[in-house]
Amino acid sequence: MEVKTLTVKTGEPGELRAVAEVSDGRIVNAEVCSTTVPLSWETLVLEKPVEFAIVAAERVCRGCDASAGLAVAEAAEDALNVSVPDDARRARELLNMANVVRAHARTLASAVPGAAEEAHEVVRAARELLRMVGGKPHHPPAVTVGGLELERLPVERLESVAKDAAEAAEGLRDRVESAADELREEVSVESRIRPTELSVSDTYTGEVDPDRIEVLPPSEFYRMRTTRSLATNHVARYDGEPALVGPAARRGGAEHPADHHVARAEELTELLDRIADTASSLDATGEFRAEAEAGSGEGTAAVEAPEGTLIVRLRLRNGRVDWAEMITPSNFKVALAGDLLTGLEVEQVETALRPLGLSGRCLTH
Repeated sequence: MEVKTLTVKTGEPGELRAVAEVSDGRIVNAEVCSTTVPLSWETLVLEKPVEFAIVAAERVCRGCDASAGLAVAEAAEDALNVSVPDDARRARELLNMANVVRAHARTLASAVPGAAEEAHEVVRAARELLRMVGGKPHHPPAVTVGGLELERLPVERLESVAKDAAEAAEGLRDRVESAADELREEVSVESRIRPTELSVSDTYTGEVDPDRIEVLPPSEFYRMRTTRSLATNHVARYDGEPALVGPAARRGGAEHPADHHVARAEELTELLDRIADTASSLDATGEFRAEAEAGSGEGTAAVEAPEGTLIVRLRLRNGRVDWAEMITPSNFKVALAGDLLTGLEVEQVETALRPLGLSGRCLTH
């Protein structure tokens, strides 16, 4: 038996390693971890105003910036018992959907041969949508406790941009489905992944039971000495079991790694239609924010980020963060990544893992 440590390139920020026990060229046991230096968001925001925690969260991951900001804002609203106006909640849903579209298109642009032109057209449209709703195409400054800092929403332009991007999205989906068929022939592996109750909604927010979430440090989750010495990430489980989150979970599961890319392509196509429908039904001058006073309390929020359920828990004291926790999609998905590699040849590790959507930065935030 030989132990090999492999660098896994996913196209996402941060460093990933797979530690594998190999016999006769095949993996009999594996664990996946991040070796990325942690940003320590939980420590950075301590004693800071909650609005700073929103800004900082939006800079944890390039793909989930809007989703992370929304999760912090909604955890604060839960802690302070703030009721967000209906117009603001629907505009937030639109913002999060645009975030998912942008992230999926970026991922597919680099992962699927021949998809770059159509994918980048969708990315440009998503950036325009994020700018109109969030104030900027990245790290949207409009996200705030109580709703969104908006005076007017350009609903007609939002609808038009989403509809114009739909044709490119359909072409992208066709390319992804073709590439997925080739990947299934190249790598014969069963994902052995089942969706769980943790997949809280198809696009935006939902309820989770914090008592059912278990967050383990590397020393408690990993069993291989090499992995424990390398890992900088925590690992999350739900009801004591690894949980599938993300686009494949939202669509019912994955039987092969290629199914994750297909789920992304299908999801972004459907979301562009939903963005157009949502925009057409919004009031351009609606009520987009409720007043929120600095107060104290504890709150939890779950947002369906592009790569899965993102959970933020906060304890506030006079409007400042007294304690914080962020559980990212990668913290959940890394718990099942090792099992996905069992039985594969070493050369197939990156091909099998990349569609899962793991990010070293997301793991360490």
